[in-house]
Amino acid sequence: MSIKEKEQELFREWKEQQGYPYFISDGLMDESEWNQQKCKILFVLKEANWEGANADLCEFLLSEKSSEYWKTWNNIARWTKAVLEGGDYQKSVSKADKSYWIRKIAAMNLKKVGGDSVAEDDTIRSYAQRDKSYLKRQITLYEPDIIICCGRGEGKNADILHDIVFDLDEVSEWKEPILQYNYFLLSLGKKKNIPVVSFYHPQMRGSHTLFEKRFEEMKCIAATLRERYM
Repeated sequence: MSIKEKEQELFREWKEQQGYPYFISDGLMDESEWNQQKCKILFVLKEANWEGANADLCEFLLSEKSSEYWKTWNNIARWTKAVLEGGDYQKSVSKADKSYWIRKIAAMNLKKVGGDSVAEDDTIRSYAQRDKSYLKRQITLYEPDIIICCGRGEGKNADILHDIVFDLDEVSEWKEPILQYNYFLLSLGKKKNIPVVSFYHPQMRGSHTLFEKRFEEMKCIAATLRERYM
């Protein structure tokens, strides 16, 4: 059974067992591309901005029919490039550029029921607590080499993974930050020392000057972690 087939099986069970009237699927963008990557990247976000809808985030993003969420996914495309290839910051990201890079990743939300434009931290934490066994199963499907948690400040996604989703024997203590970015190490079955990094949300406010700074920081994080663990 392919990873995508296992994903869909998990999502069906998740929606049914948890009694969710709506469910937003996410995860592996393109299994063929994913399998070719030497460094498999999983991005973890909070929730999709779709209320009261069943949807497939991957299909939506790869359809290229809409430029909606351009800032979020353009920055994720840039950060993917920073990890996999490095090089220079790409100011202009076309729909085709976005699809080229995000086909190489997996991306998931902690809350599978859509929300509005501003995620409520207490709500996200509550859903993560309720769904932690399913979240853990989803992450385990991918066996990523690095997990990038998008969102800092109160209620960080990385904190939720560390404190709620995974057991104490699966996570390390927080490591000394790289630049200002905290991270811990996760063990999933035979796969040890998977770095889980607390990074900014890609929808952050700012100009290309700031976006380029984050791109360069991601390059530095990736290079440091590659040297230490990957």
